[in-house]
Amino acid sequence: MAVIALKCPAIEVVVVDISKPRIDAWNSEQLPIYEPGLDEVVKECRGRNLFFSTDVEKHVAEADIIFVSVNTPTKTRGLGAGKAADLTYWESAARMIADVSKSDKIVVEKSTVPVKTAEAIEKILTHNSKGINYQILSNPEFLAEGTAIDDLFKPDRVLIGGRETAEGRKAVQALKSVYAHWVPEDRIITTNLCEELDENS
Repeated sequence: MAVIALKCPAIEVVVVDISKPRIDAWNSEQLPIYEPGLDEVVKECRGRNLFFSTDVEKHVAEADIIFVSVNTPTKTRGLGAGKAADLTYWESAARMIADVSKSDKIVVEKSTVPVKTAEAIEKILTHNSKGINYQILSNPEFLAEGTAIDDLFKPDRVLIGGRETAEGRKAVQALKSVYAHWVPEDRIITTNLCEELDENS
């Protein structure tokens, strides 16, 4: 998110978390994680168009595009224990988005298990839609510890999966236009998430 803020100064980026100590750390001189180059990016953008907040509901309600990045640990019990991804955190995030949203949203999931995650999010959001249109996009990250900032500055590829509908294509284009500020167009690859969902349903 910090790289998006750096490369897209006209876009306001707000990183939210329910953990006050974590947000306090992001707002301090001592960031909660170390990654080469991250300090410089955060310090350049923080307070300008990059903000860190615990007011999750307010900023989710105000956002046009919501990037959801939560843990997807392996299930420890029940069906699929030891193999399947535990989507509990995703489902909780999707319910909160549905509860607070008052306008159409593009919801971008950053998971590396995109098909099942997108399917779970879509079911929850459409069930609780209240007439709001949600477009679910898959945008997995391929980052290596120690080179994550370089990987974001110069990615081999950016994958964006969306539905093959007019609204879906519009949402994909909206996210593509963000990355296009610094990623060459031939490295931004779009896929049809609808086919993947249907194949895995």
